[in-house]
Amino acid sequence: MPFVRFGFVPAFATGLLLVSSTLRAAEPYILDLAEHPTAKLEAACPKAIAAPVVTVVEKTRPSPTGDPHDYVSYGRYWWPDPTKVDGLPFIRRDGHHNREQLKFSDTERFNRMVNSVETLALGWAELHRADCATRAGDWLRAWFVTPATRMNPNFSYAQIRLGRDGNRGSSFGLIDGRAFIRVVDALRLLEGSPALSASDDRAVHQWFADYLQWFVTSAQGKAEAKAPNNHGSWYLQQRLVFNRYLGRDTEARKLAETDRARIAKQIKPDGRQPLELARADSLGYSAFNLEAQLGVALLAAQVGVDLWHYEAPNGGSLKKALDYLRPYNADPKTWTGEQLKQLEPGFLDPHLALVARIESTLAQRQ
Repeated sequence: MPFVRFGFVPAFATGLLLVSSTLRAAEPYILDLAEHPTAKLEAACPKAIAAPVVTVVEKTRPSPTGDPHDYVSYGRYWWPDPTKVDGLPFIRRDGHHNREQLKFSDTERFNRMVNSVETLALGWAELHRADCATRAGDWLRAWFVTPATRMNPNFSYAQIRLGRDGNRGSSFGLIDGRAFIRVVDALRLLEGSPALSASDDRAVHQWFADYLQWFVTSAQGKAEAKAPNNHGSWYLQQRLVFNRYLGRDTEARKLAETDRARIAKQIKPDGRQPLELARADSLGYSAFNLEAQLGVALLAAQVGVDLWHYEAPNGGSLKKALDYLRPYNADPKTWTGEQLKQLEPGFLDPHLALVARIESTLAQRQ
């Protein structure tokens, strides 16, 4: 049942297009409102309103099809082969980002859209600013509705590895789309706002329905669904969110049940995640996969499936994975495994907040 939040708009407020004193917003699936304090939003919202809308069609290097509406990104760990004159095909250097390719990618524009829509949606839901909702609508229409600028509903050219697979995207490019989870949560917060007309709202829902169809049926999607590591976890979290947004909770419940098998394969009885420990950023990737899995557990709890208390036949569990990493939360430098990118103390704090929300959700459903 949707969460209803009531907000009072002070009569003395000026410079804002005011809304009615009662704001109703659907509860976000993953977004933690506690991470966005009022003071931070009050500083961020004016900047988000003033920022120009950028779109996917503004790229300087189109997709291999020549269609500017295709989202394009390049594999972050893929570099020119120094033994080849043309550098092709690119080769993988785990943990080393090839930032040169970013200027040809839609990644930064995509991230600006996600960050802007999220901030503006929070401005509507928490600060009661209708001008934030209106500006969020500008971004949403530009990316999901307006024919001249909308993104094609697929990630066919995400994380291209130049010289490989005909320069098509790779299955692991679908992880770029985990940011859509934040867009969906923003859409939840914007329900009942002036952001979108009824027809625009239907168009956005249709875009995500089309995207989910591609996500599930494409060769890339099918491969990502089978990924045994963090990619498979993030694939499932995205699929759960899209199904919930589209009102397909029965399907979401079935999907959540499948994660038990993944937990058993990913997590050892002592909490180790071997596939993530093999990475150049082993602590970071262990936390990254656990973040995905805890998000899945929260979504599962929302539809009546308890993954947090599940222990696999081999003894692996989400609790044990968290306990394995917890000793390094205060001082990540004590980690003895390979870790190229230094993590900040408290890197597990968002995970712990997720656990609290999972436990609260499960308790409410008892």
